[in-house]
Amino acid sequence: MRIALISPYSIGPLRGNITTVNRISHFLRKSGADVLVLSADALSLSEMELQLTSFSPQLIHGFHAHYCGGLTRCLAKRLDLPFIITITGSDLHDPLLRDHSDTARAIEAAQSVVCFGVSEAVKLVRFFPQITDRVTVIPQGVEKLPVAATEGFGIKDDAFVLLLPAAFRPVKQIEFPLHTLAPLASRFPAIQLVIAGGIIDQDYAATIRSILCEAPYAVWLGEITRERIGSLYTRADVVLNSSHSESMSNTLLEAMALGRPVLASDIPGNRTLVRHEVTGLLYQDKESFLKSIVRLMESPELRADLGQRAGEYMHDSFSPQNEVAEHISLYHSLIAKDHDNSNLMNRRGGETENDRSKQP
Repeated sequence: MRIALISPYSIGPLRGNITTVNRISHFLRKSGADVLVLSADALSLSEMELQLTSFSPQLIHGFHAHYCGGLTRCLAKRLDLPFIITITGSDLHDPLLRDHSDTARAIEAAQSVVCFGVSEAVKLVRFFPQITDRVTVIPQGVEKLPVAATEGFGIKDDAFVLLLPAAFRPVKQIEFPLHTLAPLASRFPAIQLVIAGGIIDQDYAATIRSILCEAPYAVWLGEITRERIGSLYTRADVVLNSSHSESMSNTLLEAMALGRPVLASDIPGNRTLVRHEVTGLLYQDKESFLKSIVRLMESPELRADLGQRAGEYMHDSFSPQNEVAEHISLYHSLIAKDHDNSNLMNRRGGETENDRSKQP
């Protein structure tokens, strides 16, 4: 099996799309598939077509319906191949991206559209009802990240660490914990909000930096490499997600796989992973956020129980091997269907020629 993956990003701050494509390509190769990864931020359409022609894939799989959908659709059409689109978040939740004509054309033309969760599939079909029978739900997988016990990150030993792993862009709502924690931090000096992530939106980053200047209880570490982020997760007492919207957060997956207690905004994408009071806590507003922080601070037992159940849930339900096995099954079905359609067209073409030859 030869599969080409089209990724929206390969350089710059680490994003969920990069993590997802890297993981899937890695486990596809481990399964024995030949994989070519092409990045939209590094290659032109003609360069992609040249590489694809040489590679001769049987199927093209694009990640993000807006940023890669048009490219994937165009390349698949030029090479007469089936293609898949995976919905990765903003292509569904951001109206400007979702409602763009390029997004719609890619989704409507794809042989299959993959969503990470049922709630996203339901929302997708609400906007694109004509693709109901072509939507497939494949949950993301997660591997445990490496942990180095010697990593301290300059954090005091007695600090109660609330870790927010998030790149700087508005959807992550980094300002929410920064503003909301101020009164609590004055009551509990041990609280330290640690933000880790690169800059995607420069204007938004400037706003967050100005807030940080007035928040002595918070620190921004910049982007932490995947080789080190596991150690930061394990140093955290609680891992936060304050996003306005999510597809299926890779940072929550990673934190929970390491057995960390999580507190996340109560949105559909987060509810896919965080079962309130079971595998983590969800908050709806400032009041429930602060109450949850106090509960977690005062109860090491609660933190331990939530972390343990989170780790077990990740292990049982979000295996990267299962994720790739489901992709391979989908690939096989679409490749076989494309092969059958091609044979049918060839037979019809042959019959037409025979019929013509019999005419006087």
